[in-house]
Amino acid sequence: MRLAATKLRHGHLKRPAALVASLKAVAESLSLSSIEEAIVFVAVFDRQCGGAATTIEDLSSYYDCSTLEVVEFTPHIKTLRERGLMSLDNPSEHMVMEQSFKISIDIMNMIIEGREVSISPIQPRREFDQFDFCKVVHSLIEKRSNNTILTSMLMKQIEEMEDEHSSLPLIEKAKSQLMDIADRCLLYEVCNDFIQDSDGGNTTISSTLKDIYDHYMDSVKVKRQLLDLIHPLLTSNLVDLTDDDELRLSSPGIEILFGDEASLYAKGYANLDRYTFVNNLYREINDNDMSMSTRKQWSLLRILARYEKANPQLNFITTLSHLIRDKEDRLLFYMICRELINNDQYVMWQLNELYPKEEEMKVQRRLKNGLHPLVMYGLVTVEKDSMFDRAILKLTDKALDLYLESDASLFQSAVQDCDIIQPDTIGGKNLFFEPILQQQLSTLQESLQEKAYDALCRRLAEKNLPTGVAVLLYGEPGTGKTESVMQLARATGRKIYHVDISKTKSCWFGESEKIIKEVFENYRKLCKKCSRRPILLFNEADAVFSKRKDVNHSNVAQTENAIQNILLEEMERLDGILIATTNLATNLDAAFERRFLFKIRFERPTSEVKSRIWIDKLPTLQPSEALQLSQSYDFSGGEIDNIVRKATLEEVITGTLPSLPRILELCSQEKLASTSSHRRLGFA
Repeated sequence: MRLAATKLRHGHLKRPAALVASLKAVAESLSLSSIEEAIVFVAVFDRQCGGAATTIEDLSSYYDCSTLEVVEFTPHIKTLRERGLMSLDNPSEHMVMEQSFKISIDIMNMIIEGREVSISPIQPRREFDQFDFCKVVHSLIEKRSNNTILTSMLMKQIEEMEDEHSSLPLIEKAKSQLMDIADRCLLYEVCNDFIQDSDGGNTTISSTLKDIYDHYMDSVKVKRQLLDLIHPLLTSNLVDLTDDDELRLSSPGIEILFGDEASLYAKGYANLDRYTFVNNLYREINDNDMSMSTRKQWSLLRILARYEKANPQLNFITTLSHLIRDKEDRLLFYMICRELINNDQYVMWQLNELYPKEEEMKVQRRLKNGLHPLVMYGLVTVEKDSMFDRAILKLTDKALDLYLESDASLFQSAVQDCDIIQPDTIGGKNLFFEPILQQQLSTLQESLQEKAYDALCRRLAEKNLPTGVAVLLYGEPGTGKTESVMQLARATGRKIYHVDISKTKSCWFGESEKIIKEVFENYRKLCKKCSRRPILLFNEADAVFSKRKDVNHSNVAQTENAIQNILLEEMERLDGILIATTNLATNLDAAFERRFLFKIRFERPTSEVKSRIWIDKLPTLQPSEALQLSQSYDFSGGEIDNIVRKATLEEVITGTLPSLPRILELCSQEKLASTSSHRRLGFA
């Protein structure tokens, strides 16, 4: 081996007889098939003794001949490698001229120690895969960055590699989606960066394009396409723009790189529950430090599309997508849901996390004016604040049902118990009316018995008529309107949801309308929980069912008219029982008249009716005494109740029921004295 090496070095590949004999001896000892193999082996062995691997160029220098002459030996190099006598020192290098070779340590030791050379069975060579391919592309890009090759040569070599390894799925799919080799080159580099980083690394746009292109303006052109979101890598959805200067392999890109193993590297988009779905979207927004811009919003909406597509098992996504067409509006809905399940509220200023500044202002105006799709479709309400950017976006019960389904009750606020009157807590009370009024009330009571009420609703539905039953009880104060509702509820076993009229008015613009809407939402919520439809009671209803006003008068007039519109709409689609009472029927707007199925007038009681009331309240009275009281004083039933209460108080104090003269005295004190005879005070 030493003799052959001495004669071969700088020998210009000449083969004198003495050298041929030495080469044959080397070939025989190593079981080589030709002298040419021995020539290559000797040179590599000699150089490796000096600690160096060998390239084609090194062989050219060793033999002091042209590179072209040495290239003719590449088939023999391949044979030596296949037999296991030599191997690549840089196995990732694809270009033959750049490959370096070495002899295994075991064979080197056998030759140096004079032992018989025995070659171990050749281990199956690992198949060249997509990861090797991306690594070779990266090495070529590095050479371009060192000005070793031109961009045109870089692209040509990558295309040749694609042709050689065309069966790799990565190459097949990349070529089917990206027509330009330069776009595929960038994709392969993004793939390599993802592979090299165990967490899936990002690719810096500026430095990568500088490495790929000879000319600065070429890299600027490509960067502009990326930042304008029109580059084929982005439009084909293979890569995401994660920052103003960073790219990252997208979920579809990961799929074509890793194939069946993609799930090990891709984010968990699929098979999520409703809570993880919105939490993951929230992380996508907040994991990125880039301030909100059109580019970031575009990237977020693409990510949203992947999440929605990957989770068809979530019914609320399908329903919401049909209802709300724009993805940015759906993303806002999901973020409001996320705050809800984290026991927090979505404040208006948080819109800056989803929208660029100019668009954020537009969205705020749409929300404020009720023109945003989430508000128009009844999914979100705006709880306004004195500073609008602090207003709260809140899911309606409809939205809670949509998103949470069976879990909605965990997050829906219950109707306050103080507003609910249970039928079994209402004491029985005798009510006395004129025969006509009594007949009307009896008809109403029979209509609201459960069996008759169900039949009535079915019949109305068959005729395509509204199924709601609205009742107006009107007339003088103290004539028994409210008490009639109580006894009606007691007789039919229905709960009463009593609306506190004073709480329906707010000094904040738009709040009163919201409160009225909430009343009906609460009523619908209560209906779902009750086996029988409850009664929605508006006592002293003229305070909200008032006549329309000229909207030019004031903001108050606009608010009251808006409330009336809400009431009219809610009554039109009422699915239940509404009873309104009023002492001032003339103050009601005419538009409400046809909405009331029953309109029952309560007159002041006649003497006969008053006598029956007096005897019912004070059984110790003689009929003649009751008649005297009824004829002497034109009291309503409520006023008679007041006299009886005072008489009962005196009985408790004195131990004796007041006599008729004392009762007459109490009656004389019931009416307020007229002020017409009082002396005027103040200025004339």
